[in-house]
Amino acid sequence: MNLQAAINKKSFELNYNGGTIWCEHLDGMGTLESEVIAKLTEDAKSFSKPSVSSFMIINLDDTVITEGIIEVITRIINEGNKSFRKIALIGVGQKLRKNFGAMRSK
Repeated sequence: MNLQAAINKKSFELNYNGGTIWCEHLDGMGTLESEVIAKLTEDAKSFSKPSVSSFMIINLDDTVITEGIIEVITRIINEGNKSFRKIALIGVGQKLRKNFGAMRSK
């Protein structure tokens, strides 16, 4: 997989069933933790706007999910001014999904 292409992949709003879903592309970034965190932090400026969907997909397929990445995702979701109705995690195992759910509800 081309890591530079994964880093440059743009996140966007997807039209779906009469509404929209924010698609956060953090996939294919391998072990590049700092790049994942930088991209997520930059994208948060866009997906945190009130006019952007409160439904989100976070695609982490083919990205090594570190404690640092989990911490940043959780912090951005919990401490932001936006309330998300639903967040789907792609490329994440069941155990990590449960841990994320527990951290999100704190």
